[in-house]
Amino acid sequence: MTKEKLYPFLLAPIFKEKIWGGRLMQSVLNKDLPDGKMIGESWELSDYRGDITAPVNGPLAGAPFHELYLKYPQEILGRVPAPGEVFPLLTKFIDSNQLLSLQVHPSDSYALEHDGEYGKTECWYVVYAKPGATVVRGLTAGVTREAFRRALETGAGLEEMLVSHPVAEGDFLFMPTGVVHAIGEGTIILEIEQNSDMTYRLSDWGRLGADGRPRPLHLGKGLDVTDFEDRTEAKAAGLSYHEAGNSFTHYCSCRYFSAEVLDLESTLRLDTGGGTFFVLTLVRGTAEICGENGEKVEARTGDTVFLPAQPQGATITPGHGCRIVKAYIDPTHRRFIEPLLRKGFPLEQIERYIQR
Repeated sequence: MTKEKLYPFLLAPIFKEKIWGGRLMQSVLNKDLPDGKMIGESWELSDYRGDITAPVNGPLAGAPFHELYLKYPQEILGRVPAPGEVFPLLTKFIDSNQLLSLQVHPSDSYALEHDGEYGKTECWYVVYAKPGATVVRGLTAGVTREAFRRALETGAGLEEMLVSHPVAEGDFLFMPTGVVHAIGEGTIILEIEQNSDMTYRLSDWGRLGADGRPRPLHLGKGLDVTDFEDRTEAKAAGLSYHEAGNSFTHYCSCRYFSAEVLDLESTLRLDTGGGTFFVLTLVRGTAEICGENGEKVEARTGDTVFLPAQPQGATITPGHGCRIVKAYIDPTHRRFIEPLLRKGFPLEQIERYIQR
């Protein structure tokens, strides 16, 4: 692979068959799903173990993202990675044709000590939800470890301990480690997360796996990491402002990722500043994304475009009804905060959307 000037990468997804998956991504997200498969996940940007996505456009088409990261680390990240540092982000669509298992994710420190892997902080953007769709996020007040353990072991009273929330298209949920959760049936979500697949399954609702046996549970570790005191808001309202006919909503910023939603009606110049990459996922409409070298991506609903940190940016020309979820890394939160301050939001209001 010779040195190339980087450009916006249109990424090919990796499909994951799941017992709770379906076919809805074909109609909602324009995904060309494999025949006869019940697809639960579409990994959009991944450099996780053997699941490596690759661009389908330009001179680097077909090159595994991991190879690109190794060859162009500073151009991709916007900085020189630490020795052995993995690419930090993973994004995927999830089609919950059936209720997913009840899960909890560990922190980095716990996961590294017990499993030799990083933990998983994540967030969800609801792309589609059938009428009446819900998700589980959190436990009711007063639930103790021992009572929760008994409910998980016997099933008795479990549902009463879980907090269920109705969801609709456009909802955004931040999911810190330690928060018990499950995605209800009839939804498609975009999940932005640490580059990790570390999940402790607490309950599978008595369901059998593809081999006809119950799937493994992780009660001991799961109970260890469950946050019984969490009372954070389930759904983030976001902070929105308008500029040149476009709407921008800032939803969250934590050490692992920041997330915004762009509703575009006029051409927008995105500038990375050379210091971070952008992951642009079209959840509605179409857009043309043009890099500094002239490479153009014609993107539509369901596509994910990776914009490297260097060269610095791209121009987006939206089609009708263009909505993009933008994810990036912003450990100082400056990129997240400054546009909101310029628009007059008080710092104390902005701080509610920042996870330190």
